[in-house]
Amino acid sequence: MTNGDLAPAARLRLGPELLSTLLDYLRGEIAGCLGAGLCTAAAEPRLLASSGVAAEFDRLQRELDCGPTTHAAREQEAVSSADLATDERWPELAAAVAARPDGPSPLAARAVAGSWDDEGPIVFTLYLDHEPTATDLRTIEQVEPMLAMSAALVEYCSDEVLRADQLVQMVEHRRIIEQAKGMIMAACRCDAETAFRSLVVASQHFNVKLRDLAVATVELVGDAPAEEAPSELLGAKGTVEPAGNKARHAANRMWAALDSG
Repeated sequence: MTNGDLAPAARLRLGPELLSTLLDYLRGEIAGCLGAGLCTAAAEPRLLASSGVAAEFDRLQRELDCGPTTHAAREQEAVSSADLATDERWPELAAAVAARPDGPSPLAARAVAGSWDDEGPIVFTLYLDHEPTATDLRTIEQVEPMLAMSAALVEYCSDEVLRADQLVQMVEHRRIIEQAKGMIMAACRCDAETAFRSLVVASQHFNVKLRDLAVATVELVGDAPAEEAPSELLGAKGTVEPAGNKARHAANRMWAALDSG
């Protein structure tokens, strides 16, 4: 291997190692956590990193094309299962899990979709030896943004074509989406997952990009242009393009619906 090949090879190796380390840490923080996985939600899902039993059961869901991870990817919403071996929503998966003689019992799961840009989400799946508790859900809500951004950085580092300014733009998109989520949470007194789901549903219904809808929402509620992050925080100047008329219309309709309860 030449010196020119060393850097790409190192990035391809260290990226998944970073994500796996984060998932291992998370397993240690949640009592009864059996595994955690992070995968893309594209037409052909790809496992980015895993810890514990996640590699086996994420793969099983992809093969059977059903389960909480698959559902979260398609519907872009969070979903829980008290026990995958008895869950009637996915009988094929239930049979396959129950057929594993040495498998954990029960095998509960929580899958959460979270976007790092407007092209689609990643899915974070947590496997537990108990039904997810309120404390578990709060922990997942807290760590999902960090995992999504870490995954975005790994994807950036593995792609030599993606430039630094594109990474900055990616960070900006994620930041604006988080701002819009926060505004919806405050107005509707809902959790982050419900707020994100509201954005996704409106984005799909009005056929506008998620990031454009988020910008329009921030502009609408804040009654001012969406603010850019200080350049010293990103190492380069990010830009937030003003929302177009279609996105503004979608934001107005969405906010009116949320405001009416």
